[in-house]
Amino acid sequence: MPRKVLVPTDGSPLSKDALEHAIATFPDGEITLIHVTNPRYTDPADDELRPDRIFAELLDVAERHDIEVKTETCVGHPSREIVTASEEHDVDEIVIGSHGRERSARILLGSVAEQVLRRAPVPVTIVRPQQRVGEKHHLVPIDGSEQSRNALEYAYSIFPAVETTVLHAIDPMETHYGEGQLVHSEAEYEQIEAEAEQLLADAKDLAREYGANVTTTTVVEWGPNRPAYAICKYVDEHDIDHVIMGSHGRSGVSRLLLGSVAETVARRSPAPVTVVR
Repeated sequence: MPRKVLVPTDGSPLSKDALEHAIATFPDGEITLIHVTNPRYTDPADDELRPDRIFAELLDVAERHDIEVKTETCVGHPSREIVTASEEHDVDEIVIGSHGRERSARILLGSVAEQVLRRAPVPVTIVRPQQRVGEKHHLVPIDGSEQSRNALEYAYSIFPAVETTVLHAIDPMETHYGEGQLVHSEAEYEQIEAEAEQLLADAKDLAREYGANVTTTTVVEWGPNRPAYAICKYVDEHDIDHVIMGSHGRSGVSRLLLGSVAETVARRSPAPVTVVR
């Protein structure tokens, strides 16, 4: 069945980028554009903020791609209305720009997009300015949590033919003071490496069930929040065009925690990031 995709728009260029990404990623999807008017930030006399004006350019984009999209308008708090619409329309995915215009309840990572990321019951893709577009090489960071397995299943089931790299980033230090304090003994670190190898082996086994094209790798980075740095660095150096990761993971070393690694990756990645529940 075609995936139902919700694309919030505020009339900014990033709304167009989000739609382009949705079309490229789900060419057979059922796409709905939603515009939420926030009375606190919208001037009724501003003709540019009329929903029909905001939708016009995006409908032109859809027409150029020879696809039909639906439109919806509502009034209220943007993140709340977007999440409500995703539930009412039983959508499979939300694709949202990471910031928008100043005057119309901008879709800003750290504001509306971040709230949608935290509250939505479905996968949310964050699209930022000047990111890569395409579905040629995906990266799925994992940490052994249920959420990272969900990210693997999402990637394997929806994009089985896309080249996918599964990455486990190890941070041997929880914190550092001065020159740094090693948290793990040599024996403990060897155990962490063995666990990483098992995680990647399990990821390969799961890929075979879906017939997915997968390679695996482990990256070691030292220091606070270094897994996020390692992920973004890998994305940049290996021409990754889509990152798919869980919404949070286990506590402790290299957790993929919304508000920590996943949020940092969403802010800094040179490729769009999909966060899966």
